[in-house]
Amino acid sequence: MTHTLVADSDDPSTKSSSNSQAFKRLQFVYLIGYVLASAGNNLQGPYRYALYDSYDRQRSTIQRLYLVAGLSTLFLGTIVSSLADKYGRRSACILCGLVYILTCATLNINILWILYLGNISRGIAHSLYNANFEAWLIQDHHNNGLSTDSLKQILRNAFVLSSISAIAIGFISQFSVELLGLGYVAPIDIAIGVYVIMIVFISTQWTENYGDKEASNTTSFVHAFQALRDDLRIVLVGLITALFDATIYIFVIEWTPALQHASKWTIYEPLPLGIIFSCHMLFMMIGSFAFKPLSKRFQVQSYMLVIILLTGVALAMPVIFPNVQPAVIVSFFVYEFCVGVYQPSISLLRSQYLPDSTRGTLMNYFNIPRCALFFAVTFWQFPLTVIFAYCSAMLLVAFVCLLILRSMKAPDEHIVPSENVALLPETTSQASDGIDNKSTSININNE
Repeated sequence: MTHTLVADSDDPSTKSSSNSQAFKRLQFVYLIGYVLASAGNNLQGPYRYALYDSYDRQRSTIQRLYLVAGLSTLFLGTIVSSLADKYGRRSACILCGLVYILTCATLNINILWILYLGNISRGIAHSLYNANFEAWLIQDHHNNGLSTDSLKQILRNAFVLSSISAIAIGFISQFSVELLGLGYVAPIDIAIGVYVIMIVFISTQWTENYGDKEASNTTSFVHAFQALRDDLRIVLVGLITALFDATIYIFVIEWTPALQHASKWTIYEPLPLGIIFSCHMLFMMIGSFAFKPLSKRFQVQSYMLVIILLTGVALAMPVIFPNVQPAVIVSFFVYEFCVGVYQPSISLLRSQYLPDSTRGTLMNYFNIPRCALFFAVTFWQFPLTVIFAYCSAMLLVAFVCLLILRSMKAPDEHIVPSENVALLPETTSQASDGIDNKSTSININNE
C-alpha cells in the first residue's frame, strides 16, 4: 500500500502538498492506524447479530444489548472520550483498541451479564473511535500548517481504504465462520489480533496532540457548551451529525432481520451475511470515490442536500416493499453508497465549524441527541416498517437543518464563499478556547 494515493499531478497546489514531507508522513501514519481500527470494527459487524441469535437470545434481548452499548456511549464514552482533549488524542486511540479487545473477548462467553458487560465496553470504545481518530488527524494537520486540499485528500483516502478493507473483511468473515469451525465468533476473535497490531503501530508512529491541554477537567466541557450556546451553526452541524448517525446505528441492528423477514422473491437461504456485508462495503467505497469530484465541484453544504434526500428514499423502500428481498437489498446498497459520501463529507463540514480546542468534546456532545434517537427505537421495539419510516423522517429533519446551515454566513463572516470555496480554521494555540478561531478561504477547485 502506498501513501501517495490520489494526488492530482496536474495541479500545482496539490502537487506541492503531496511533496511535503509532513503531508506524506501524516497521511501514511494516519491511514495505517485508521484502517486497522476500521478493520477491527468491521470484523465485529457481519455476524454480531447472528452470534447473539445463535446464543438463543430473543430479538428484544438483542435490542437491549445494543441499547446498553448506546447508553454506555452516552454516559461513559462521552466523559472518557472528552478527556482526550486534555490528556491526548493518541492515548485515547490506544485506549480505544484496548477496550475493543475486552469487548471482543466477552463475545466468546454466552452468559448474559458478560454480554452486557461487553456492550458497556463497546459503547466506551465506540465513543473513543468515533471522536478521537478524526480529532487527532485534524489537529495534527493544522499543527503542520497543511492546506484544505491535503485534508480532503487524506479524508477521502481513509474512507476509500477502510471501505476496501471492509470488502475483504466481509469475505474473511464468511470464510472464517465456514472454515475455522469456530462459528459466528471467529471474525470477532480475528479482530483482537488486528487491535493488537493497531495499538503497537499507533504507540510507535503517532505523535501526541491535545485540545486545550492547560484546562481543568471541566473546562473543555464548559468551552464546548459555550461554543454550542454562541454559534447556531455548530448546533446545526451537531444535529445533522446526530440525525444521520442515528440511522447508521439503527441500520447496524436492523439490516439483518429486515433481510430475513423479506419473505417474497428470496435470493438465497440461508443468507450469506458476510458476502452481503462485503457488497455493502463495496457501495460505501463507491460513495467514498464520489466524494472527491463532488467536493471539488460543489460546496459540501450543497451536494449533501441531495445525498441526504437520496438516503431517506433508500430507507423508505423497506417500508414500501417490506417483503420483497431484492428491493430491500438494492435499497440497502443505495443507503451504503450515501453513507460512503456522507462520512468524509461530514468530517469536512465539522472541520469548517468546530473549534480545535474542544473538537473531541463537541463531537461527544453530539452523541446525546444521536443516542436519544437511537433509544427511541430500541426501547419501544417497533415493527421493522415503523423503524425504517422513523429513519426516513430523521433524515428529512437533517435535510432541513442543512438547508438552514447553507443559508447562514460562513465561519469567517467577512468572507462570503462561492460554491467552490471551503473554509477551515487556522491552527490555534492549545491554550485558547477555540471559539473565535480565524478561518482561511481556499478554493477547492485547486484540488
